[in-house]
Amino acid sequence: MNKKYYIILTILTFPVLIFSQTINDMSKIVIGVKFQNGISQETELFRSQLEDRLISFASQSGCSSFDNNTFFISPNIVVNTIDIAEGGMKNVYIAKGYLYLTIQDHNSGTIFSSISFPFHGTATKKETAIKNGILGINYRDIESIFTEAKSKILSFYQSRKDAIFARANTYATNGDYDQAIACLMMIPEDLTDMYEQALARAQEIYIQRDQNINDSILNIAKSYLAMHKPNDALNVLKSFTRGYPEQDAIYHNYISRAEGLISSKEKEIKQKEDREFYERTIQSAHKREMEKKNLALRQQIASASERIEHHRLSINEKRITALKQIACEYIRNNPNRFDYIRVNL
Repeated sequence: MNKKYYIILTILTFPVLIFSQTINDMSKIVIGVKFQNGISQETELFRSQLEDRLISFASQSGCSSFDNNTFFISPNIVVNTIDIAEGGMKNVYIAKGYLYLTIQDHNSGTIFSSISFPFHGTATKKETAIKNGILGINYRDIESIFTEAKSKILSFYQSRKDAIFARANTYATNGDYDQAIACLMMIPEDLTDMYEQALARAQEIYIQRDQNINDSILNIAKSYLAMHKPNDALNVLKSFTRGYPEQDAIYHNYISRAEGLISSKEKEIKQKEDREFYERTIQSAHKREMEKKNLALRQQIASASERIEHHRLSINEKRITALKQIACEYIRNNPNRFDYIRVNL
């Protein structure tokens, strides 16, 4: 029983964990970096610098790069000439060549976009001259490759809409709530209508998830009460999520039963804790109310079109963040299992 309880606590407290990717990666097109077979010696030599550079470029394009299983950008450096010029005490190497980039689909090999960009670098060492040439390439120089790829990838998502939602529903039906939410939260925000539908469905699944966890908590608390362990029951019930009338009624009943079993001294301690919790709750509610008022003020200042866009979603920011946290945690724990878009039904 204790093991099951700790599992529930782990599920409930996961948002504080440090992820290999963040919730900011959710709901974005994922374009990872992959070095394919047959790359040049220079590409292998500057592998680390290239990867960092391309991840930065992907971020600037509005994409994420925490994963490379679905769509990826593949680099290859081709050095055409290495000239040597006299430079006083030391010779100066002049490296010229091309950086070839290709964005493609991992499974089918479909190429969404490609580009070759010339580079020119100088230094007193040959390798440094090549590196300087590569690092001299800016995002604006190769921006078109991301623009073209994003457009085609978004079209691909749209073509898979029914399959993605059907798979998410299957996961939810089987009780795999986190996987269902992850499936939906990887739909890019750029697809506004599809993304809003995904948020609405993810919220429904989130509620199912909450209620399922609540059922487990209530069952554990019931067992503790049957064994006359009211403190353990109350401790478990602290993780209960209120807001669901039928479950709330059982929760309050168990709270009353547990408090009835506690000695007057223990009850006094418990009441003190409750008072402190109530005060914190009031303070939190006041803070939320102030934030809400500040938000309302900012919305009044915003243009009419911005206000309309802001209110298109009925889901608040806190819930969206929670959904992204669930998706992020699931993907972090299942990096090789989850194909965000290619779902075969």
